[in-house]
Amino acid sequence: MRIGLFRLLKLFFVSLFLQASWSFHSMQSLGFLVITMMGIDKKKSEFLSQHSRTFFNTHPYMAGFIIGAVLHSFDKENSLEDLKKHIMVSQSAFASFGDTLFWQTIRPTLLVIAIITGVKYGLIGPLIFLLLYNLIHIYFRFYGFTTGYKMGWDVIYILKGKNLYWIQRISESIGAFCIGLLPIILDKGFNLLFLIPLSGIFIILLWKRVAPILILTFVFILIIINLIFL
Repeated sequence: MRIGLFRLLKLFFVSLFLQASWSFHSMQSLGFLVITMMGIDKKKSEFLSQHSRTFFNTHPYMAGFIIGAVLHSFDKENSLEDLKKHIMVSQSAFASFGDTLFWQTIRPTLLVIAIITGVKYGLIGPLIFLLLYNLIHIYFRFYGFTTGYKMGWDVIYILKGKNLYWIQRISESIGAFCIGLLPIILDKGFNLLFLIPLSGIFIILLWKRVAPILILTFVFILIIINLIFL
C-alpha cells in the first residue's frame, strides 16, 4: 500500500503543529487526533473524534510512523479498540528511540560541527546547523508517514533495523571526533599531538557505551594534563 502525494503533503504540513495544543493532561493527544482526522474520510473522522480521547505522547519527529500506521488500520477497517492498544505500545517505543536519536545524538553532533564551522567562518556555522538539522527531521517526518502506512503496525520493528542503528552510531562517532577536535580549534596553543588520541578515545568510549559523564571527565583530565605539562 502507498499513501498518495496530496495526502502525504497535507499530513506533513499539519504534523508540524502536533504540539500546538499540548497539555499536561493529554500531552499531544489533540494534535494527534487532528492530524489523523486529516488523513481519513469524513465519516471515519467523525467516528474517531467521538470515540478517541486517549493520552498520546511521543517524539514529534517520529509521530509520522504511528499516524501512518493508524491510517493503514483505518483503511483496513480494523477495530478502534485494537487501534488504541497498538498506539499505546508504539508511542512509547518511538518516543524513547526518537529522544535518543535526535536529542542525545544528532542535535549535539550538529551543534559541535556548527561551533567548529562558526569559529572559522562566522555565520556559516549556525546556518549549516539549521540547514542540516531541518533536512534530517523533515526527511524523518516524510519517511515516517510513508513507512507507517506501508507497513501498518509492523512499522515498530524498524526500530531494531540496521539502518536506524547505523545512523545513530555514525552520528555518535562524528560527534566524538568533532568534540576531540574542538579544543584545538578554540585554543591555538593546544598541542596538535593530542588530536588523534583525544578523538580516538572519544569514539572508543562511545562505541563501548560508557556513560557520557565519565567520557567528559576523562577528556577534561587530558586537557588539564596538556595545559600543565605540554
